[in-house]
Amino acid sequence: MSETVYDREQQAEEQGEVQCDPRAAHKAAKKRVFLEQLTITSSIKQSREVAGIPNSTLHSWKNNDPDFAAAWLKALAEGYALLEMEMLERARHGVERKIFYHGKHVETVRDYDHKTALTLLRMHKETVALVRAAQAELAVEKEPVRDTLDEKLKKINVRLRAFQAEKRRKRLGADHDEERASVIDDA
Repeated sequence: MSETVYDREQQAEEQGEVQCDPRAAHKAAKKRVFLEQLTITSSIKQSREVAGIPNSTLHSWKNNDPDFAAAWLKALAEGYALLEMEMLERARHGVERKIFYHGKHVETVRDYDHKTALTLLRMHKETVALVRAAQAELAVEKEPVRDTLDEKLKKINVRLRAFQAEKRRKRLGADHDEERASVIDDA
């Protein structure tokens, strides 16, 4: 994802560049906390509460600050990606569940959420198909590209050999001319 104004502000803060207006710094800090929480929780309400931002203020910032609105969407997308990875992990490896009998732990079993696994598979079926198609297309395209490159290399080699032969011929011709000149000078 692209860097936002809030990422740059945080970098400036980390490098020791101090902002002049304490209110602006406080506002930027609240925005940053909100966005970090939104990435972690994917919950606007919970993120707003953790950051201590009134709902009306939050939506005013979103409506009037395009950079904040973009950072909001980026945080939500990252949060959903994290959630999806967690769900995928649970679907693949299951979740441990303890079994108790008369108040005593007797066994631990692993439960698998097949419904979530199937939902995730359905969601990604099209993506996987597109990736496979793109890979197949690249594999098919590689051969003509390789053939074209081979042809170009052969032409370059022919031109290089011709150039080297011409250079040798000129050098031999110059050497021959020098021999003639020395023979004439000796006479």
